[in-house]
Amino acid sequence: MKHLFTTLLCLSACTIGLNAQHQHDEYLHCGTTEAMQKVFAEHPEIKADFEAREALAEDADRIAFANGYRQQESSSQSMPPVYIIPIVFHIIHDYGTENISDAQILDEVRILNEDFRKLNADTSLIVPTFQGIADDAEIEFRLANIDPQGNCTNGIDRIASVETYIGDDGSKLNPWPRNKYLNVWVVKTISSGAAGYAYLPGTAPSANADGIIILSTYVGSIGTGNVGTSRALTHEIGHFLNLQHVWGSSNNPGVSCGNDGVSDTPMTKGWTSCNLTNNDVCVNNVEENVQNFMEYAYCSRMFTTGQRTRMRNALNAGAGQRNQLWTSTNLTATGVNNSPPNVCAPKADFFPNTAVYVCAGNSLNFTDLSWNGTPTVWNWSFPGGTPSSSSAQHPAVQYNTPGTYDVTLTSTNASGSDTKTRTGLIVVLPGTAQYTQWYYSESFENSTTVSNDWIIENPTGGQAFTRTTTAGYTGTASMRLNNYSNASGNIDDIISPSVDLSLIPQPGFTFRYAFRQKGTGNTDKLRVLVSTNCGQTWTQRWLKSGQSLSTVTGTQSTAYTPASSTDWRQETVNILSYVNNTNVRFMFEFTSGGGNNIYIEDVNITSATAIADPAASLQSFDVFPNPASENAVTSIVLTDRQNINLRVYDMTGRETATLANGDYAAGSHNFTLETASLSKGIYLLRLELNGRSLTQKLIVR
Repeated sequence: MKHLFTTLLCLSACTIGLNAQHQHDEYLHCGTTEAMQKVFAEHPEIKADFEAREALAEDADRIAFANGYRQQESSSQSMPPVYIIPIVFHIIHDYGTENISDAQILDEVRILNEDFRKLNADTSLIVPTFQGIADDAEIEFRLANIDPQGNCTNGIDRIASVETYIGDDGSKLNPWPRNKYLNVWVVKTISSGAAGYAYLPGTAPSANADGIIILSTYVGSIGTGNVGTSRALTHEIGHFLNLQHVWGSSNNPGVSCGNDGVSDTPMTKGWTSCNLTNNDVCVNNVEENVQNFMEYAYCSRMFTTGQRTRMRNALNAGAGQRNQLWTSTNLTATGVNNSPPNVCAPKADFFPNTAVYVCAGNSLNFTDLSWNGTPTVWNWSFPGGTPSSSSAQHPAVQYNTPGTYDVTLTSTNASGSDTKTRTGLIVVLPGTAQYTQWYYSESFENSTTVSNDWIIENPTGGQAFTRTTTAGYTGTASMRLNNYSNASGNIDDIISPSVDLSLIPQPGFTFRYAFRQKGTGNTDKLRVLVSTNCGQTWTQRWLKSGQSLSTVTGTQSTAYTPASSTDWRQETVNILSYVNNTNVRFMFEFTSGGGNNIYIEDVNITSATAIADPAASLQSFDVFPNPASENAVTSIVLTDRQNINLRVYDMTGRETATLANGDYAAGSHNFTLETASLSKGIYLLRLELNGRSLTQKLIVR
């Protein structure tokens, strides 16, 4: 009945372990098929070797099934009663929730050992049909106590890197030798959309890529994990030990009947829901093993005897060097037999529990994140801070002077100490606004102003916002993000200088942007956020994403540049709730969703009331030509006699001309500004009447 699977294997536990709070059809898709296609295309010898091993494995399974699995195993002198596997967890993090606790990892190790030893309490819920073949794999996992360099380790390796947002083979940082350790990499995001993936023995593209990568939310049942998803790593290690999905070599459960090369797992289509009755879909009156750890149902409980034998055979074979993991020599070398385990010196690390930005005069709380060993003594250094040093585990520090400052921590216990300095970690910004005038306007035409005023953040790596002179609405410049080359999930920010909004009557915020989708399924997102405490916290005020973000109809598969003024869209952000705030910053935050380049331009803050509700006495207020090179004419049409004041300001807020100041009768009035005598740039014309003000922007070329 069994046959050789020569199609691509799906090696991912993208969906197993969904709990009852999830809809059964809501599971993460597997991104491994594409990766394996690439591996097999580039390394046909890997595919050939795999197919040959699979043929031998299925022959051995048929013989073992006929003779009785346990009888066959007992005849092999090379198989120990219990295999011990040294395991190391590499936590790839950016100081977020993905930096899961030691307790959460220990909880996952507990779950693994219960599942592989059939000690999980929910075996009592296995349906009667499969209770007789639900088996103890006699495989155990122990955290390493000695690292590859012979140093003390608790089996948890923490690495701060933006690779946590990517989650592919390139994110498998600091791999320990695969013939000595089972490597598990924990990340925040997997770019393919999977919950995790593993390579079957001998199919990894390189030794350094061999192992398992998994989402932090799918590890353990506590912390960021949960009971429903806590069996994901059990499933992945099943793949690592040569188990396929019970329906066969695809990642599409429910599509067609298949099998996994193991004789005691019935033919099945695969399940994404826990259907324990009337599930004889493939063979009439043959119940399917929905509760198998290699299923996609949310009620995983068991491995079969045949799966036990297949995994133990993998540990006894040379493919992927699995047969070197459990040797007595290796168990000693990795320290997993140490009882009790050696107590390690700490590795110093830390992070402020709010953003790294702070207003001068404010305080930050620092959290000790030292790992590998528990510290008993802490020595902190805070240049520019008060206090400048501390021995507390989690100190609070006040920063009074604007600037950028380092922070250093030395963590110590009886086994040793470690020091870490994070250069330029804390950015202290002035507590008073940089711009204190009746308006703020930025068109990014002046490169010096942009570099002095705007903060560019690139927290997740990849591309970053840069000033470009190849596209603009007002003039030729704008801020561009080369999102065409960005990976999905990357986040990029630009932060404005601080503005005193209390000086602008009922302030209104407008900006222009241009964006075009690469494909209809793109999920790119642009947000505008506001901070009143120098960037320590932010509040969202505007959001657009997906198709609604596009300013141009249709998609463009090549890199996008605005073609005309019609590519640009002006947006208005309601900021009236901040009218009395004297130190306000604005952030444009873009999250890549596979789309194209985005451009931001014409950031303006002026009186919202004046724009939205012009004085009844004013019929029109225009300036032309615009841009102007010699002269510009301002046209004002009044409906009745009014006292008006019309002045011209440059972008520093300096008044450059007064065009009108006095009483004017109803009708049309034109005022000429000789622009030839002005420097090139952007100017604002401010019209005051009836106690209100209106502005127009003028470009001088």
